[in-house]
Amino acid sequence: MKKETSSQKMNTISECINSAIKEGYTRDFFISGPGLSFSGAERLYAPDEVIIKNFYRFEGESDPADSAILYLLKTRDGAQGTLLDAYGVYADEDIAAFVKEVNEIHKNRPNIRTKLSRYLKIGIGAALAMGAVAGLLYKRKGHAHRWAVG
Repeated sequence: MKKETSSQKMNTISECINSAIKEGYTRDFFISGPGLSFSGAERLYAPDEVIIKNFYRFEGESDPADSAILYLLKTRDGAQGTLLDAYGVYADEDIAAFVKEVNEIHKNRPNIRTKLSRYLKIGIGAALAMGAVAGLLYKRKGHAHRWAVG
């Protein structure tokens, strides 16, 4: 299966939902009491049976009430679909509580780990180089004899 990506340009919720459907997220999930369900499901899914594969936030340009969040979900038994909620002060309390309990959340962030490790390596290298230069300057100014043993 093609990996979900948050770097795709999606201007509207409907574009994002249509793209998700093409990727196999065909269920329209909703919260019912303590669990997640979809039309025709014979059961409720607990938060530990759900994986949030990705999510997309949409912000209203002129009205904060137009903000929304779309979750791409997969259950442990393979059902895939979307869950749509308002974002911010208008969010559904039941959806927010359920999502908060889901332990496995995958938000695709392009190259975050790679960039972090690269910058960390550069920083460590620079610190070591500065330490070596400082040591040489210290030695050159005649401070080395103080440490010499007799």
